[in-house]
Amino acid sequence: MRKKLRTILENIAADLPGYQAAAVVAIDDGLAVAEFSKSTSIETEAAAAYLASIVKSNSKAIKLLTGNQKTDDILVTTDQSYYLIRDLQDQPVFMFLMTSREEWLGKARLLLQESEPQIIRILTEYFTMDDD
Repeated sequence: MRKKLRTILENIAADLPGYQAAAVVAIDDGLAVAEFSKSTSIETEAAAAYLASIVKSNSKAIKLLTGNQKTDDILVTTDQSYYLIRDLQDQPVFMFLMTSREEWLGKARLLLQESEPQIIRILTEYFTMDDD
């Protein structure tokens, strides 16, 4: 499963020149299920753990503010990077993608959306196999 998920992240990296890192992360504990970084200086697993707390907080805030609406994306920007967090609906994981500020944000978002069905299929197959 990890290898298949990492391949998806590598494919995203190939399509985004500004790609820096990405991961599929368990919401509950913040552990990276799969990750891929172009730089050894980026601590993807540490970022995953901290971003899980953002996903949890966002979920609580959205429920408080809007009731039953669900989050598609969360965007965190810094002076040098974009952090795009994609909530995979009804899944115990989320995706995050870190790019440079020069990257086209719309393309990054589109690539995450396009990879979502593949990731859900891989997770479903994996968890279904565990039930046998």
